[in-house]
Amino acid sequence: MTMGCLILAFILVIYIAYKIYEYQKGKTFIEKITNRYVFITGCDSGFGNDLAQLLDKQGVPVIAGCLTEKGGADLKKKTSSRLRVVQIDVTDQTSIRNAVESVKRIIPRSEGLWGLVNNAGIQVLHAPLEFHSYEAIYKCLAVNLFGAIEVTNAFLPLIRKAKGRVVYTTSDCAFQSYACRGPYVISKVGLDAMAECLRRELYYAGVTFHTIQPGAFKTSIVDPEEMKSTLQKAFDAADSEVQAFYGQKWLQETKEQFVRIPNGQCEDLSGVTNALQHALFSVMPKRSYLCGTKCKFDYYLYQLPGRIHTWLRAMTPPPDAATQSDH
Repeated sequence: MTMGCLILAFILVIYIAYKIYEYQKGKTFIEKITNRYVFITGCDSGFGNDLAQLLDKQGVPVIAGCLTEKGGADLKKKTSSRLRVVQIDVTDQTSIRNAVESVKRIIPRSEGLWGLVNNAGIQVLHAPLEFHSYEAIYKCLAVNLFGAIEVTNAFLPLIRKAKGRVVYTTSDCAFQSYACRGPYVISKVGLDAMAECLRRELYYAGVTFHTIQPGAFKTSIVDPEEMKSTLQKAFDAADSEVQAFYGQKWLQETKEQFVRIPNGQCEDLSGVTNALQHALFSVMPKRSYLCGTKCKFDYYLYQLPGRIHTWLRAMTPPPDAATQSDH
């Protein structure tokens, strides 16, 4: 028993010592960043837009991937002439190939791409699965998951050349599932799983992969009025049995919840952009980053027994036809 306790104590000391070393080493950043090119998708707004501005101010040669010409033009007004904009639709393979060729023309031939930030993302519909059409499910997965996979695949030769880093903006949905966000959750869990696979595949190539898991931050992905509109359209398109089960009371109360969502969101996006910057340029970046106090709290809350966690996160309001006897 004494020997067992000593071994456990030794392992604990080693673990604590390593975590302290990791923390201290992680505060050191790569010195030369002005020649390390970074390509970021989803720069029209939100995290991508803020990250592009942050890195540009620090002298990083940023290549900002924007979906729209207006998004790119607006970003250029806020940044130096060093920042370059490349238009990209992550759901279009031709657009992705064109973006790769544009990036190749921007970076010096002798250098590769140091950083790839897969940040583009959408939420199509906030509703139970029964209200999701195939088109709605596919659209969410096409941008959030398939698009990120295709972009990563296309840029990997340039990343390998620089022995660089690939970063995915996922979500707290990557470790906990929310009601009414099934396709979105699947896309984020998929990104985390993809990053884990790629860590193993390219371990000996010197390429590293990192995930950023933001909690409740205020970005354009959450628009209460649009959420209400898409929910109403999905409800109207559902068959009568589904409409009767969920009911008008559930529909109205759910819409009222949408209006209150922004009250619980953090307007300061620096918690996420700082994590993205750390993943790109720290001497010892983390594998994954929990961003936001609520996200960190929810992570530990998720460690509760499954039945308790399910009860805590059960969909509210419940469907009109649901009763306590159903459980």
